Amino acid sequence: MINQQLLDYIKQQTQQGVSNEEIKNALTTSGWQAQDIEEAFSFILNPDSQPLQVPLSAPLPIQTTASLLSASAILGQAWNVCKKRFGVFLGIMVIPTLIMFGFLILLGGAGIMGIPLIYSEFATGGIALFIFLVILLFLIICISQAWGYVSLLYAIKDSQEGIGIIESYRRGWQKVASYWWISFLVGFIVLGGFFLFFVPGIIFSIWFSFAVFILIDENLKGMDALLKSKEYAKGNWGRIFWRFFFISIFCWLIYLVLTLIFGLVLGLVLGSFKFSINPEIVSYITQFLDQLLGLFLTPLIMTYLFLVYNNFKDIKGNVVFTPTKKSKTIFIAIGILGILIIPIISTLIMVSLNTTRQNARDVMQQSEIKQVQTGLEIYYVDNNSYPSSLDKLPNLLESSKSFQYQLQQNGTDYKLCTPLSMKKQECFTSKGTLKE
Repeated sequence: MINQQLLDYIKQQTQQGVSNEEIKNALTTSGWQAQDIEEAFSFILNPDSQPLQVPLSAPLPIQTTASLLSASAILGQAWNVCKKRFGVFLGIMVIPTLIMFGFLILLGGAGIMGIPLIYSEFATGGIALFIFLVILLFLIICISQAWGYVSLLYAIKDSQEGIGIIESYRRGWQKVASYWWISFLVGFIVLGGFFLFFVPGIIFSIWFSFAVFILIDENLKGMDALLKSKEYAKGNWGRIFWRFFFISIFCWLIYLVLTLIFGLVLGLVLGSFKFSINPEIVSYITQFLDQLLGLFLTPLIMTYLFLVYNNFKDIKGNVVFTPTKKSKTIFIAIGILGILIIPIISTLIMVSLNTTRQNARDVMQQSEIKQVQTGLEIYYVDNNSYPSSLDKLPNLLESSKSFQYQLQQNGTDYKLCTPLSMKKQECFTSKGTLKE
């Protein structure tokens, strides 16, 4: 008789890319009846066709030992899942992409038509209408992107059920708000960590990397999802980091190869037909190809990351998870502290730069005033008196004309003052610095 343990095991193994035959063999080895196994597969494929019967007696244990899979093995499993679900994954990805392009085109048209709309004497409040339209389109694009992302995760998680595009979006809609909140918390805390000497941000990014998957798979929300992710990552930080780094390098290599191929093909076409193409058109084509590549790579990446999460979840087993208010408060405080450091550091840097600039300007002015004093002494030797104004000095710098100069003691002395940044002013006579 089938039970929830049997169903969960089949779903879990299927998500990891294990074939149906391998799953059946493992269950048969563990003592499960072939009829129960077939009924379980049938129930997963058609969950509404029959009620789930839970036996009163304890179920047969499933003899499996979770092992840490290599990054390449997980990538292979992700590839197999994507091949089987290619149409559904692609359909989920296409919808928000089309919405984004459609509304961007609409926004561009509104921008062109918005000029006469705003300045028309009959369009009172035209500016407000245009701003409202821009905000509305922006929100629609953001919602569609988030909804598509969550729906893709549901399609990956429930692959064995064979849910389609519509059902994936139906399930995904329930978690869009929670996804936004978790994404905000992760971004907030990780960003705060990066501003706290950078290294904490790297650590936090791995600790909380499973939070969104936990939301979808375990229905934990907010800080509970983040702290549960930290429990899975405890003792496995380096292993998780390597698996994330591996998929990043893999995707970068694919992008690099395709970019080189596109460049070669474009070069051959232009060379064959001997015509030039506008650089802006090349830029648009490149952006389009980037979007097209994202449609195919994103499902593979998300499937891979979900399987990484699943693998570490299996290894950890039943994690004893008791999040405390204190632990939640600590990470929120780290995020706030990190964010507050930004304006503090910026202010300190600006003050430091301003002080350095003022000191440099003062040094230059003091150097100039020494040159003026030298000129005054040369004038005194030649004329037996100091000049009535600085204009009579030869080769006087233009900036030195702003110095305050007064002839004193019937031409036998002078008072020369210059304003400084760090002081009000500094004055000199033929005998030296004037004490005021």
